[in-house]
Amino acid sequence: MNFLSFNIRGIGGSEKPGWVKSLKVKHGINFLALQETKKDAVDVSDLVGFWGNKNFGMDSVGSVGLSGGLACLWDSSPFCQSGGTKNRNYLHVRGKIAGSRSVLNVLNVYAPQGVLAKKELWDNLVHLIDSHDGAWVVLGDFNAVRFREEKRNCSFKQTCANNFNSFILEAGLLEYNMLGRRFTYCSASGRKMSKLDRFLVNHSFFNEWPEARVEVLPGFLSDHYPIILCSVANNFGPKPFRIFDSWIGLAGFEDVVVGVLNGGEVESGPPDVVLSRKLGILRLKLKEWRDDMLLKNSEVTRIALSDLESLEAILDTRDLTEEEEWILLESKKVLKEEEDRKSRDLKQRSRVRWAKHGDENSKFFHSMVNCRKASNAIHGLNIGGAWVSKPSLVKKEVFPFLEINL
Repeated sequence: MNFLSFNIRGIGGSEKPGWVKSLKVKHGINFLALQETKKDAVDVSDLVGFWGNKNFGMDSVGSVGLSGGLACLWDSSPFCQSGGTKNRNYLHVRGKIAGSRSVLNVLNVYAPQGVLAKKELWDNLVHLIDSHDGAWVVLGDFNAVRFREEKRNCSFKQTCANNFNSFILEAGLLEYNMLGRRFTYCSASGRKMSKLDRFLVNHSFFNEWPEARVEVLPGFLSDHYPIILCSVANNFGPKPFRIFDSWIGLAGFEDVVVGVLNGGEVESGPPDVVLSRKLGILRLKLKEWRDDMLLKNSEVTRIALSDLESLEAILDTRDLTEEEEWILLESKKVLKEEEDRKSRDLKQRSRVRWAKHGDENSKFFHSMVNCRKASNAIHGLNIGGAWVSKPSLVKKEVFPFLEINL
């Protein structure tokens, strides 16, 4: 799923810029969220220039005079709107993705200036989000910052920041790290800067796309910098191979490791090169062993579960024989060992140490795993003062550094 945000001028012709955001879902759905239309009624002819053709669905909220106004556009064929909510300060579009049961909620927000007015808006949005299921993407100009560091040469109101953070917490929303720049708003003189625009998503969205990234792009026509949320991960090559603690002691694991390290597949060359090649071979061999192990465990687990269900059905009519009792205990043992292995792997991936062994399928563990994916993902580098995300350019910059320092 790709989300793109960029600034434009208002449709009504005013010199005050509006705010457009667009999103592209992995199924090929595109959304545009337009702020400050400055029109009490928006029709298709006003928006064709933004979309490029007339093949789109739309919904809008009229402005009050030349103040405000919101509009959303989307691909009409893969996305079907099933409902939504309108307000002067937000436009909620809810629908389903064609060919799936996935529900997507897009909430375009343009917050007021007053602290009390924003607090009232946050309360309304919390109630709105709690009232609807599915994935949520809340995007827009929130006219508020979360921390003092998100403002420069501007007055900071701690009460406003506290209210905004409380809204994010109560609504169960998360924010991706922003790359490229620290601020999204810059005054004409360049003295005042703030992070007013952002993307907020709920756990359903974040768990589906944990490695998404938010980038700030150069701004030209507006005092708000363009921002883009992209869920397509850049391919920087193979990811590190992970060995789980639960593998140690399993049949065949030690034989594979010892066999590769003592083997003679790689004999000549510098010691570091020989070790690197052996580790590469070990990775391939362990992948083969892991796949074979998981396949065997799956079959053993399936048989144990089948035996357990059969014996539990027999218990309704008679007592078990001594052999059947043994099979019952062994089946439970197999299932418990497999669940313990999965639990250990999940805890290792999340790197969370529990004082008690909790539920390995809890949302907490999965959220921690996805948070680690988000923090470990490589999205690009600052090269010469510019943000570069193209893998080939990043590698071109990194390789000479490694050659000099290794």
